[in-house]
Amino acid sequence: MLPMQKITTLLNKTVFNPKKNVAIGTGMQPSEATLKTILQFAATYRVEKIGKNQFVEMYLN
Repeated sequence: MLPMQKITTLLNKTVFNPKKNVAIGTGMQPSEATLKTILQFAATYRVEKIGKNQFVEMYLN
């Protein structure tokens, strides 16, 4: 079995600007279609606690 390898990409890297003391992102933004899909999923997904350490997931479609 091969050991797990950590893979990173430059697109997800945050650049820190020490002069301004702020982090500068790479400017990646999701498309309108992606945002709509995420919001539709969030509107239909619910989790209810039914007991100690027990939860029920529901999709209200």
